[in-house]
Amino acid sequence: MSAVDRVRAARTALQSALAASVVLHAALAFGTVLLLVALVDLIAPLALEVRLLAIPLGVLGALAAGGYRLWQGRGAMSLLQVALYLEERLPGLQFALVTAVAPAGRSDQALLECAVDRGYVPGALGPPIRRAMTRPIGGLLAILLAGIALPAASAARVLRPRAGDVLLAPRRGAPADRLNPLVVLVTPPAYAGLPSETLDDPGSVLALAGSAILVRGRGATIAPAESLGLVRGAGMIPARIVGDTWSLSLTMPRRAEVVRLTDRGKHRLLTLEPVLDAAPTVTLRSPATDSTYPRPAGGLRLDAVARDDIGLGVFWFELMLTTGGGERFTTTTRTLGFASPEGAPGAAISLMLRLDTMRLGPGDVLNLRAVARDQNDVTGPGEGSSDTRTIRIADPQQKVAIPIVPASAATLDTTVLSQRMLIIRAETLLVGQRRLIPDSFRVQSQRLGERQRMLYERVQALILELETATDVGFIGETEESKLLRVAGLAMRRAEDHLTRVRVAAALPEMYRALEALDKGRNSSRVYLRGVLPRIVVDLEQVRLSGTGKAQVGPRSPRPQLSDARRRLLERLDRLLPASGPLPPAFGDSVTMVRADALTDAPDAAPSLTRALEAIRAGRDPLPMLRQSRRVLERGSESVPSLSAWRGGR
Repeated sequence: MSAVDRVRAARTALQSALAASVVLHAALAFGTVLLLVALVDLIAPLALEVRLLAIPLGVLGALAAGGYRLWQGRGAMSLLQVALYLEERLPGLQFALVTAVAPAGRSDQALLECAVDRGYVPGALGPPIRRAMTRPIGGLLAILLAGIALPAASAARVLRPRAGDVLLAPRRGAPADRLNPLVVLVTPPAYAGLPSETLDDPGSVLALAGSAILVRGRGATIAPAESLGLVRGAGMIPARIVGDTWSLSLTMPRRAEVVRLTDRGKHRLLTLEPVLDAAPTVTLRSPATDSTYPRPAGGLRLDAVARDDIGLGVFWFELMLTTGGGERFTTTTRTLGFASPEGAPGAAISLMLRLDTMRLGPGDVLNLRAVARDQNDVTGPGEGSSDTRTIRIADPQQKVAIPIVPASAATLDTTVLSQRMLIIRAETLLVGQRRLIPDSFRVQSQRLGERQRMLYERVQALILELETATDVGFIGETEESKLLRVAGLAMRRAEDHLTRVRVAAALPEMYRALEALDKGRNSSRVYLRGVLPRIVVDLEQVRLSGTGKAQVGPRSPRPQLSDARRRLLERLDRLLPASGPLPPAFGDSVTMVRADALTDAPDAAPSLTRALEAIRAGRDPLPMLRQSRRVLERGSESVPSLSAWRGGR
């Protein structure tokens, strides 16, 4: 074997040893990271988010250790470096290998080979290769023995972290508390098609109404099972025992509720926060408006869309046909166009209705709408319907008797007044913006946007009434309807600004809408002549000809309307201490107030949630509670007699 071949063989051996060393060091780093995380979790249980990072951190450590070891052994890639390494370990070679690998000039190759044969010792690389393998192998064995010595639950919490493994965490101190920690398994109703969710030691559970809730804990064998249960209302639900684990089953109610877990005089509160399944929303896109047909001929296209927050069950059109008149009329209801979206969140149906095949006659009225139901088989099903469209078949003989409503002056006057009141409220909200928290300012601005949208819809109805009077043959624009269109456009812009919490930008549009409404109210109106409907009155029935005497008893005063927000404010005032430390059950009292606020005052619930988090973390909750009180105080209003202005409806 030549000198160069010897160096190549040595390089191959060193490269193989380097590859094995890289793998061993990477495995050693990976195991070290996991072992350290397991030891820390054994001393102080770590959160699920931290334990989920254990394996990624181990992989990063393995890559770093392997890369560093590869960088240390980078010389094994070069023949010259390998030759120098052999020369260092075998001084008898006297640089013959280096000269053979990288000759500096003309040299006698035979003499070099003889020198290499005399000075080369086989097996010179054995000791360093064994040392390079022994150290990481020893470290791996130590980590393996330490992992075997760890409790199986601790190893599982690091190697397979998942929600619900908080029950596997080692106990600290005396294992006497069976209410801490807890694991809650939430199983939504089957119709929702949602996956189950596991919560580790929660203070509240947010789930779809009707969901199955399973509360689990450990330490069932510490004390008798009869002392462990769940108090809900006036009754107590006993716990179910399986080995050292206990469990309690309940169903998510339709209203927020606080349940109490008890064990030997101790208790723990758990808030149930239901998410209600909303009914489907249905929009009838065609026909877009009511219409009057001169004769029952041609086709009528029906087109509707429906959406649901979870999934639609069935979707159809509903028709109600009224024939006849006066005291002799018949009404029949038909359904057609059935569709089964099979749980899809949205669906659309359309069909062509042939009027000439429905046996319609003059004076007949066809009312139609679209209806959808969701798949809720627990608290529903929820049903939603679209606006109803009316299709009339004109009757030439009764055309002169059709009453025509003239330009609704009273409705327009009410709309002008409502717009003025809306502007006053927007100005007041803008002036008081600095005293309001951002969430409250946003909610009030969006409420004003909803009321502006209600006024816009009323203006659109007025425009349709002014421009469409097909019964007497009038269709077209009037001076008043043009001004109302300007007002409607400004209202739409104002609604958009208010919805996006831009009150200052909405006010100019609201002023512009009010100006157009004032001009429309004072403009010349078109009054279409019609015949008022005739009413037959039986005078013998309406005359005061009775002989009985009325028995009028004493009238009781009308009770005042209850204000749930004010009741919450009074409860919160009783909770807030004047001075001194907080009482031991202060957190439980705040939990009860928050549960009622979720339904009666949702805008105050977030600050109460932050107060509970502060109590659990040992911080001062009073600033958050005072903020909740301010929110309740601003939103609370007493209604002794007449209701407050709500947009003129």
